[in-house]
Amino acid sequence: MPNVRHRDSRSSTSSDIGLHISFEVSSCDDSDGEDLQDIVPYQFEPEASESNESEQDSSLGGSDEDQPRLDNTDWCTCGYCVLMPTQRESICCCEIDRVNSKKDSSDRKLSCITQHPGFSSVCLDVYVLETAYYQYRSQYGELQTSIEERNRYTSYRQLVRWCWGYLGKNVRVPLPSCAVQKIRAAFPSEDYEGFRDPQ
Repeated sequence: MPNVRHRDSRSSTSSDIGLHISFEVSSCDDSDGEDLQDIVPYQFEPEASESNESEQDSSLGGSDEDQPRLDNTDWCTCGYCVLMPTQRESICCCEIDRVNSKKDSSDRKLSCITQHPGFSSVCLDVYVLETAYYQYRSQYGELQTSIEERNRYTSYRQLVRWCWGYLGKNVRVPLPSCAVQKIRAAFPSEDYEGFRDPQ
């Protein structure tokens, strides 16, 4: 117990003030039978309300019903988008703030995210995708798909991670048509699933 001497300038007597600090140390080995497997991630995370979802949709350009997007690419401003099966998937990279910011971060003036020098490295390089898939597999388990489908799925995840960072559990965003088309060209399939909301 440390002693602190305090000298009052008004008196010639000194007083001792005792200071006592105590703490307990516990280790993970001494868990009194508690099972660490019962930890549930995200259990205290707030869930999105319908108002947040509608705001998110409008910021992504998904609620623009005045101009149909299914039979044309008039909505595309980058020049690389293709026709998509749903209105929600018919979105250009220039309409999504996070993707547009990433596109504008390049030293060169780019019209499309697919022209960004990082796009090929992050989303199309099979070695990068293989490494990213190992991370996915360690968290969620093996995908029971072909190599092309696995690379395509991992590429979509890489694009999201590159532009948005971490979204959170069960949060999905529609990807720009131009990027989806470029990824599908690199890792083709007979049929494509398209955008799905979380279940």
